[in-house]
Amino acid sequence: MHMFRNALKVLSLLALAATAHAQTAGTINFSANKTSATGSLTPVLTWSTTPVATSCTASGSWSGTKFASGSETLPTITANASYTLTCYWGGGSANVSWTAPTRNSDGSALTNLAGYKVRYGTSATALNQTKSITSPTATNTTISALGTGTWYFAVNSVNSNQVESAASNVAQKTISSASAAKTVAITVTPTSTQKLVTVGTAVYDVLYTKGTRQLGRQVGTVALGVSCNPQYPTNTNYFPVLRSLVKFTRTSRSNTVVARCALK
Repeated sequence: MHMFRNALKVLSLLALAATAHAQTAGTINFSANKTSATGSLTPVLTWSTTPVATSCTASGSWSGTKFASGSETLPTITANASYTLTCYWGGGSANVSWTAPTRNSDGSALTNLAGYKVRYGTSATALNQTKSITSPTATNTTISALGTGTWYFAVNSVNSNQVESAASNVAQKTISSASAAKTVAITVTPTSTQKLVTVGTAVYDVLYTKGTRQLGRQVGTVALGVSCNPQYPTNTNYFPVLRSLVKFTRTSRSNTVVARCALK
């Protein structure tokens, strides 16, 4: 009974400290099936994390909580869009250290120290997790896999009769999460609404000279704003127009007739 009473207070001389080691951020691999298009694009985003992230969140042109890896087909876009993925690696570790006791509370030498029990939890009044240290010479230990938030630690010494002392003072440390983000930008170039139309009323036939198409003589007129055929241009800015739209004033020497055209 005397040993039990002394052992209960054996940690009265301990000074407890905890040093937190936060989780470091990992790597995000994030890509799209295409990053540029004309008119429209249906984005397919693919991502993974190394090491596996605790959680990921989408922002920008998409939203919501995402798995640590995956692939997602998004709605078709017709304008530029930017997709951001932010991932979190929660938790870390704490190094708990103490000064070993050398005497019992009655002043007698402590000769049967067997080890320690480190108790910890997320509340100073509920240290419901335990790590046993079986070495009497140990003065520190690392508690791993701690989630984000504030953690509290206390140490009890244990003698060879497996009798525990009263708890030491309570130390606390805050474990912070680490995060990383990556953005994929997609550029969508609008489809041109311009049309190639006549900007001159004069219509010409076409001559073939040494295998090249040359502007011939004027054979009629056409209204402004009539559609032109962008294929088979003759000289600069002259493109074919439909014969049915031309008011002929003389006979054309070719089946193809052209007028001066431009994009409008």
